[in-house]
Amino acid sequence: MELQNSTVLVTGATGNIGPYVTDALVDTGADVVGTYVTDGARNSVDDRAEYAAQVSYHQVDLTDQAAVEAFAEIVADDHGSVDHIVGLAGGFSMGGIDDTDAAAFEAALNRHATTAFLTVKAFADHLDGQSGVVLFSSDRAIDPVGGTIAYDVGKGAVRTLAESLDVELDARVNAVAPFLIDVPGNREAMPDADFSEWTAPDAVTGEVLHLLANEGVTGQVIQVTGGQLETEV
Repeated sequence: MELQNSTVLVTGATGNIGPYVTDALVDTGADVVGTYVTDGARNSVDDRAEYAAQVSYHQVDLTDQAAVEAFAEIVADDHGSVDHIVGLAGGFSMGGIDDTDAAAFEAALNRHATTAFLTVKAFADHLDGQSGVVLFSSDRAIDPVGGTIAYDVGKGAVRTLAESLDVELDARVNAVAPFLIDVPGNREAMPDADFSEWTAPDAVTGEVLHLLANEGVTGQVIQVTGGQLETEV
């Protein structure tokens, strides 16, 4: 399936991996709609995304159901139906069980799972058997390493959400579960890490495009590790 002339919604479009994904989609000829949270993220994306000017950005609180539903109406008025969804919204957080209180745990679930759930729910009527939905989980949801319990559980919920949505929707729903992605924000946060073991952004965006366009892949959780793709059995 060609992505050219399709409308693709990308949540978290101004985050670490967001500009790579939107650039890759624009390069295919897709009409890209992106969401963001803070004005700072929106202002900085013009310097981080080559095709930022060709993305329709909207500031939306994706944890607020009414706000997401209102956003869906705006998108329908401006772009017609959405053909595909890429759910990037989220955010990394540190903390083991001793360092994580109920508020932090709930916040992580909201950032990752609630945002994905409300987005797909609001746009479900747009999707059909030709549509693809790609949600972002993490390798830590499959192989936890400790010290990031709320993040791990939040990303694990996204993984289960993708599998559940694949059963409920006509659309093809998959999740990618990348290892640390080699983007500037991650390098700044972990300057002493071995970057050679990290996952190249192109490996992640390539898998996203593959999952959106390939009608034969559905209900999968794809680990993207060091640029090498692994399918969880």
